[in-house]
Amino acid sequence: MLEAFQESIKDYSTPPEKALIRDLTAKINCYVSFLIECRPLSISMGNAIRFLKTRIVKLPLTLSESEAKATLLSDIDRFINEKIILADKVIVRHAVTKIRDGDVLLTYGSSSAVEMICLHAHDIGKQFRVVVVDSRPKLEGRLLLHRLVRKGITCTYTHINAVSYIMHEVNRVFLGASSVLSNGTVYSRVGTACVAMVAHQFHVPVLICCEAYKFYERVQLDSICSNELGLLSDYRLYWSCFLMLWMVLHYPCHLSRSVIHLMCCR
Repeated sequence: MLEAFQESIKDYSTPPEKALIRDLTAKINCYVSFLIECRPLSISMGNAIRFLKTRIVKLPLTLSESEAKATLLSDIDRFINEKIILADKVIVRHAVTKIRDGDVLLTYGSSSAVEMICLHAHDIGKQFRVVVVDSRPKLEGRLLLHRLVRKGITCTYTHINAVSYIMHEVNRVFLGASSVLSNGTVYSRVGTACVAMVAHQFHVPVLICCEAYKFYERVQLDSICSNELGLLSDYRLYWSCFLMLWMVLHYPCHLSRSVIHLMCCR
């Protein structure tokens, strides 16, 4: 997103009789509105947009258009390098010290920070195994599993309904986060709380890997006030299989072959 904003700033030219600060801010607002129509903004995206708007407002009026654009491009580059790239490197450097030879690590879904931790620990010669826990509808853990296996890391793949079965083998849990709220609450992919609670029940330490640009000053009082609803098509097959299983259990003698065929086709 920030790189897209950089391209838009490079192509921007101030209309006659208009100020760059006001007109460019209006352009950015149009781009943001389009992004929101496509999909609700994540907290990290909102923080980055606020940073960019703040930098635009603080531009000195004496700067020429080329100087103002160069300043904004430099500010965006600095934000990417300091808040994202450097932050990930610091997280990786500290997290690998928590991994010992023979450890069994568990992660849920697919987190870029957790992936970098595992790859760096493997590169420096640490011997460990990764348990990748996954869930529908996106099944993001499959992609993480393939990338780790290609690098030679020993992995185990399971779904979230079996996390309590595998947790007794785990030494540490590494989880990514979409945001950390001001009261310390972690906001992440659906199912993360279940994994964390199972780990707590088994007395397994949980480490959250989150960059500072994802921190949020607000507090969320419940788990549904900011949820993003998924597409119905993502869940259609799941509910069809669930309904077929329910009918088999409750009406085994009356379930015809045509009904089974209909449920499978859906």
